[in-house]
Amino acid sequence: MIFESVLPFPSQTSSRLSCGLLALWVAGWFVLVAGCYQSSPAPAPQATVDMLIALLDDCDAAIRQTAADALGKIGDQKAELFLIRALHDSDPTVREAAARSLGRLSALGLEGGTALVTLLRDSDNSVRRAAAQALGASEGIPALASTLANLLTSPDSTVRQAAGHALMLVDGREAFAALSKGTTDADPVVRQWAVAALGESGDARAVPVLLDRLQHDSMAEVRAEAAYRLRFVGDGSVAAELETVVKRESSLDVKRWAEMSQVELRKGFGSDSRPRLTPQGGFEFSHQYP
Repeated sequence: MIFESVLPFPSQTSSRLSCGLLALWVAGWFVLVAGCYQSSPAPAPQATVDMLIALLDDCDAAIRQTAADALGKIGDQKAELFLIRALHDSDPTVREAAARSLGRLSALGLEGGTALVTLLRDSDNSVRRAAAQALGASEGIPALASTLANLLTSPDSTVRQAAGHALMLVDGREAFAALSKGTTDADPVVRQWAVAALGESGDARAVPVLLDRLQHDSMAEVRAEAAYRLRFVGDGSVAAELETVVKRESSLDVKRWAEMSQVELRKGFGSDSRPRLTPQGGFEFSHQYP
């Protein structure tokens, strides 16, 4: 089989090619070839991992970013401490890549989780989102639930949004009181994340909180989220409440979600099959409109 790399080979005329680019090309070529010849990638040789770790200190931010991404795709646990250090990189694209790669490791430790929580205060929205998603992908997050809950009281609404996002992706049961308070936050995006997190928790205590938002929130987006999430924590009595909401609700979108949840509750729809939220490019609904 003739293999043609999609990565540009450094020619003799490319005298300005840095050592970092050359090393990155070699590492990238190896990962690409390994993926071509194997149905499930084997662990990368230590030399490749070491090379990528060294490139996290390259003077070129684009190289540091690509190295951080590659380390996450390889998934070698040795990279964890170096990726944690990269979370403090001066370039936001590198911080985002490092956060994303930490979430791909099979076992993220408490130190990594704590560092990601700190990143929820980052000035860059993409970095905050990557940190929240990485926390959701980790296994040791319950130990950080109280820290995340504390961030829901931050004076910065973007930090509160990121904390709500992380708690929604993880397990809202550990921070029920903080999330309940978050449903009345001044920022509608924070309210919507909190509503989504409570719904994902599967905790029946969330029913009156979600019903309150469905009936009284000023934003149709928050009411729609509450209508959707009630199917995962409610029962037959909630279906009757939803019928009342449908009759007086002015938003067609909220009506549709309330009607759909009403149908699912009456069918005994189980919370174990609830979908998970993976926002792309900013805040999005955790569902698709019918």
